[in-house]
Formats: sequence, structure tokens, C-alpha cells
Amino acid sequence: MSGTTNEKINAAYVASWKDKNPQLSPIQTDGHYLTYQNQKIDISEVYMQDILLNPFLFQNINHINANTLFNVIRLHVNTINMKERDLRNKARRLLNYGK
Repeated sequence: MSGTTNEKINAAYVASWKDKNPQLSPIQTDGHYLTYQNQKIDISEVYMQDILLNPFLFQNINHINANTLFNVIRLHVNTINMKERDLRNKARRLLNYGK
């Protein structure tokens, strides 16, 4: 999937959530970045629909406030970035030190 397509999908998910939940109106996105107040998260490599794999969020997306959702998404992005960094480090060690 191209980055542009993922950005469009991310923007569509956030727009849908905002349509159903007016508390999310302070959150803005172009699909690449998610902004809330003076905070910005790069969501271009994240699939926003994965946020809804959490049953609590799935059931409460229409009632959650903007601050809480932004913090959950930030945690999700940070977790993904840490896992990817760990995988790169493991791959590097495997290449450097053999099997």
C-alpha cells in the first residue's frame, strides 16, 4: 500500500470518528500528521483502523474525548516505533554476528 493511500485512509478514519463524536473536533489530520492542541504525531506509517482492535476503544470511539484518544494514538505510534527499532537492531546483530 502506498503512503498516500494510507494517509487518505487515516484521514478518512479520523474524519469518520469526528463526525460521530463532536468531542474529537479539536483533533486535526491531513493523514500524515495528527495534531491536537500544540502536539503533533506522525501517523503516516500507522494504520488508524488498528486502533479499533482494542475492544474498549472500539466500543467507546463515539464517546471518548480528544485528549484521551490523542494519547492512545501517541502510545500506539510510540510502541510501533519501538518494536520496529528492536527488529532493525536484531537484524543488524544477526548480520554482524552471524547465526
